[in-house]
Amino acid sequence: MYLRICLLLFFLITSCNIDKTSNSTQKYNNLKQILLDEKEPNARNRLLNKIPDDSLKNKLQLDLAYEFYLKEDSTRFRYWNSQAKKMAINLDLEANIALTNWDLGNFFYRDHIIDSSYYHYNLAYEQFLKADKDLKAGRMLLNMAILQEKVKDYIGSENTTFQALDLIEESTDSQNYVYPANNNLGIIYNGLGDYSQALKYHRAALKNAEFLEDPVKSARSLNNLGVVYQKLGDHNNSILNYTKALQIDSILQKDTELYAMLTDNLGYSEFKLGNYQVASFLFHTALKIRDSIQHESGIVINKLHLGEYYLKNSDTTKALQYTKEANSLANTTSNNRDLLASYSLLAKIEPQKAPEYLDSYIQLNDSLLQEERAIRNKFARIRFETDQYIQKTQELSNEKLWLSLIAVILASVLFLLYLLSSQRAKNKELKFQKEQQEYNEEIYKLLLKQQTKLEEGRQEERARISGELHDGILGKLFGIRMNFGLLNLNAPGQVSAKYNQLLDKLQLTEEEIRQISHNLIREVSGSHLNFAKLLKQLVADYQNLTSAKIEFSFDDNIDGELIDENIQINYYRILQEALQNVVKHAEATLVNIKITREQDVLVMEIKDNGKGFDKRKKVKGIGLKNMRDRMEKIDGMFTFKTSAMGTDLLFRVKIYKNG
Repeated sequence: MYLRICLLLFFLITSCNIDKTSNSTQKYNNLKQILLDEKEPNARNRLLNKIPDDSLKNKLQLDLAYEFYLKEDSTRFRYWNSQAKKMAINLDLEANIALTNWDLGNFFYRDHIIDSSYYHYNLAYEQFLKADKDLKAGRMLLNMAILQEKVKDYIGSENTTFQALDLIEESTDSQNYVYPANNNLGIIYNGLGDYSQALKYHRAALKNAEFLEDPVKSARSLNNLGVVYQKLGDHNNSILNYTKALQIDSILQKDTELYAMLTDNLGYSEFKLGNYQVASFLFHTALKIRDSIQHESGIVINKLHLGEYYLKNSDTTKALQYTKEANSLANTTSNNRDLLASYSLLAKIEPQKAPEYLDSYIQLNDSLLQEERAIRNKFARIRFETDQYIQKTQELSNEKLWLSLIAVILASVLFLLYLLSSQRAKNKELKFQKEQQEYNEEIYKLLLKQQTKLEEGRQEERARISGELHDGILGKLFGIRMNFGLLNLNAPGQVSAKYNQLLDKLQLTEEEIRQISHNLIREVSGSHLNFAKLLKQLVADYQNLTSAKIEFSFDDNIDGELIDENIQINYYRILQEALQNVVKHAEATLVNIKITREQDVLVMEIKDNGKGFDKRKKVKGIGLKNMRDRMEKIDGMFTFKTSAMGTDLLFRVKIYKNG
């Protein structure tokens, strides 16, 4: 066998180009297989050392790394990827350096370490551009855009996708990569709530899939269209798209997970239309398939749908069983998106435990929002820092500077590996999140409803007591006084005077009880303060986090019941974002918050005497953008002023009747 290897090596070394003939390509593949089959790493290195350091040897290293990646042999993949990168740098093979970063991006993506994945895709993108490989550079941008969508950076993902399309569409092989670009744009606009644009791009992706004659891609696009129609509440169109996808030939065998997803989604639309028998059959069919392939995230969604189904059909026992099973599995697999959904559903099934479930929801949701924001900011830093690095490398023109750059890169890689090893345990817990904003708003609605119910209970009790005083006790006292008055009392003058005095006291007691009854009724009619109470509690929570004095005033002329629920939700979250910015960045000693009403306009003004910020520079965080987006959702206006003396935020929106 050793002789055979030596002959193969001799042939390859003396060949000018391994792609000239199919015979040389076959010999190359044979050698690669021999190296893969070799169990002793040192023996593999000895064989490769017989080949001079050139592009052929570098290609072998790259291929070995990729084969070990496919076999999920992380240790050998990282070793050969590192060897390939070192040689590519020494030989100044820019495209091969990019390939090592591409493979590393895929490796970290598979392990759900998305910040490291984004980092290496970005490096590969810059290096492919430098090597004039526009199609591959576009593919790296597309991978980065998909990662941005996973952490809800929809605007960033949209921009990166269009940049990718500019590079991809000029290629003759563009159709294969235009499909995922259109598909990602559809998902982005669905996340942004722009459903017309979401439908437009999912239809474009479907056309790409049909052009490619790829049944799995077609089925996936039909499923995505169905999901958008579900968001719109158009379940007839959802059913039409899911049914078309399920009718694609052999889709069950070609992609079992997708088939189960389509079946479950179809069941959910049938359930929403009230076709409960059909929905039950489809839900259980999908669950059986997912159980057979151990598709854990699919099982969680399936059981949540069954929990919702049985709750609708008043079978709270089964509803609680399936929802708790979904909650447990989501928690075990760190499926935080569906864990949030399970808490929300459990609060509906067991209203007596709703505060406990809602507290768990809020804690998890706030934690995930912070993680997503940190990753989005890290993505921005990676792009900025990588651009700086590329610019620096282009300025180096002599050998000494190149050697210094290589030392810096190696030191950076070692430092990055150290960071990765220390953070690996935390990063593995990170799962991709979807639809966080919807759940965030839903929980606020539940809080409003819960406080409203408590207030209604108090009002009903006051009204009952008022009625009892007025109709019961007051009536009896009146009767007693009248009976006393009708008595023909013949008594001495002193006794008669005492008798009349007691009658007067009875009458005064009646008047006092009547006044208490009327006061209770007035308290009932004027109790619409839930919105103000929630805002005051939020301010109190943040007051405990900062040494700055927070002044809060809420106009007594504002009737909380007349304010639309969406306005309440968005004003609450805007105030939360503003207070968080003050605590973290403003260095203020005084914050003044005023909520007033100007005719039919609700005005919120937030002032602080902090250090302000430079609005001409791009801010790394997205606080102001979030505030502007929220005001646009409720057709409101947002303006701000900032200087070294402080910041003034002003929000105005027309008040709608809460229906």
